[in-house]
Amino acid sequence: MPLIHLNRCSLKRRRGLNGHSLWAILLALVYGCGLAGCNDISTAPPPDPGPGPLTIVTSSPLPSGTVDQPYATALGGSGGITPYTWSLASGSQPLPAGLFLDATTGTITGTPTDLGTTTPIFRLQDVSSPPDAVQKPLTITITTTPQPLLITTASLPNGVVNQPYPPTTLQATGGIQPYSWSVNPALPNGLVLNVQSAGTISGIPLVESAGTTNHTFTVSDSAPPIHQTDSKQLSITINATLTPVTITTKSLPDGRVNQPYNATLQGSGGNLPYTWSVTPDLPTGLTLNASTGTITGTPAPGTVGKDDYTFTVQDSAIPLPQTKSKVIELEIKP
Repeated sequence: MPLIHLNRCSLKRRRGLNGHSLWAILLALVYGCGLAGCNDISTAPPPDPGPGPLTIVTSSPLPSGTVDQPYATALGGSGGITPYTWSLASGSQPLPAGLFLDATTGTITGTPTDLGTTTPIFRLQDVSSPPDAVQKPLTITITTTPQPLLITTASLPNGVVNQPYPPTTLQATGGIQPYSWSVNPALPNGLVLNVQSAGTISGIPLVESAGTTNHTFTVSDSAPPIHQTDSKQLSITINATLTPVTITTKSLPDGRVNQPYNATLQGSGGNLPYTWSVTPDLPTGLTLNASTGTITGTPAPGTVGKDDYTFTVQDSAIPLPQTKSKVIELEIKP
């Protein structure tokens, strides 16, 4: 039950109060002043931060498929408010013939029947009010024979002791879906590898996990009668403490009216993922992607000029995220 805080522990007689109203006010005063103390400042913790920005985290291209061979892969989303709904965006190319998208789980399954490469635009919608939605093009190639299986992940992000490790999905191409993953030796204490299909590393590294370790990751496909495999050694560094989060971008390229603009802010330190914001609003026609820190769009007529903008990055450290702000100039030319 919340406490009632008053500026003074006194009761002023007001006209029109009956006995019951006066008694209720007296109870409130006794409860508020007796238990909390007059002029106390609430020590209640701040409210939990809201959900992060809605994002499709799956990268392009999707795993390739083979004609007349079963295909399965799963799209991934983060942020927003679950449950999610998946679909193809308006005007998108269709999925390869024989493949189907599950609107609830985001899985693509089926048996492709035609060769070719397509780039459907996938749409992810959450249940916030009003609903939020994002779109992302992802390429799928269907071939006649299985391509060589290959792990394409080049490196793994660093982690921090007692901080959530950025969920990282190992990537592979070729072979026949679904994939199975394994790792040797075991990951640092607190981290786990989803061995079935997804190949995602997640968890919270424990204190004894600090340091850099090398691990051999192996992927196996479903090609009959003998599965293809590929292995790759990757290192994971777990830092003992968080480094301060900072914005490393020094300047932004100039933009031009009616010309496409694209620039990405860079940060370091803290705990991934980052969330970006800017004040005041960018010139009309430009937007900042809160998840990636990318500024895109086409500056509109009337935006010519040079202005300072305060960009802020927030990390995902617990219990309190770190933030850092930096003023960067952006000029729009005719």
